[in-house]
Amino acid sequence: MTKVLLVDSEFEKYRSYLEPNFPDVDFTFAENGDGVEPLLDGAEVLISFARWLTADMTADMGSLKWLQCMIAGTEHLKPSLAARPDVLLTNGRGIHGPQMAEMTLFHMLALYRQVRRLAKNQAGHVYERFLPKVLDTRKVAILGLGAIAEHMSRVFSSLGMTVYGISRTERAVEGIDKIFSRDNMAEAVADVDFLVVLLPFSPETEKIVGAETFAAMKPSACLINVARGGVVDEAALIEALNSGAIAGAGLDVYEKDPLPTESPLWDMENVFMTPFIGGRSDLYAERILTVIEPNLRAYLDGNLDKMINIVD
Repeated sequence: MTKVLLVDSEFEKYRSYLEPNFPDVDFTFAENGDGVEPLLDGAEVLISFARWLTADMTADMGSLKWLQCMIAGTEHLKPSLAARPDVLLTNGRGIHGPQMAEMTLFHMLALYRQVRRLAKNQAGHVYERFLPKVLDTRKVAILGLGAIAEHMSRVFSSLGMTVYGISRTERAVEGIDKIFSRDNMAEAVADVDFLVVLLPFSPETEKIVGAETFAAMKPSACLINVARGGVVDEAALIEALNSGAIAGAGLDVYEKDPLPTESPLWDMENVFMTPFIGGRSDLYAERILTVIEPNLRAYLDGNLDKMINIVD
């Protein structure tokens, strides 16, 4: 009987679905990585975000054959899997579009509708009316054209926005009005009102958005980063916000997570922040199960070529 270990804070949701649908699988469930080591023994399949997984753990898991990461980004798993090229790795690509689009819109509206100002007025019982900006007719550039960008571009278009895409490959994407190469980033951002960062973090993308990019943007433009903190040069961003090179920033991710308490970003009036929750939602379990279930069936049937979201 195949032994599957699933580690997640909402494990009861997965248990209630998986056990009845896979009665011939030996499931073990855990809430988090604390004290999980005894459960790793004999596990052939691991399903988890796996941020707690170490190289020593995977070295000791001789039985491990497949790791289903429950998020799209798997860069955090490279050190722990470096010595285990035999382990099949799949990710959660394709389920994050709705919540990431909503989080991006939330940040856009927070900046344009001045949510920080409104919250401060409410706390101080100040009844102040002012003219907010609207998203209709604005231009937005999306840096990184993966599955999330495809969903996001349709949402932006439905709001009357013009959508640019910035990509390494310049491939056509539905809902994108114009595609630019990363090599032409300055041209792509020159007339946009928002630059939305969706790139995964890698040595190639580290601090790819920096002083040169901010200098090319309009002083009225805003940056939205819901991808990975290391893709943006945070020091250059702070300088651009302080100098007026750009008008504002909406941030869900940071170079250091959690954001250090001494960071000046906390107190900047032109910054709206959330604590790395863009990809999360109350429907996450239901959505990731649309990846887990078919992959588990294919794995159990020995049809590895039919598994989805395989990470090379």
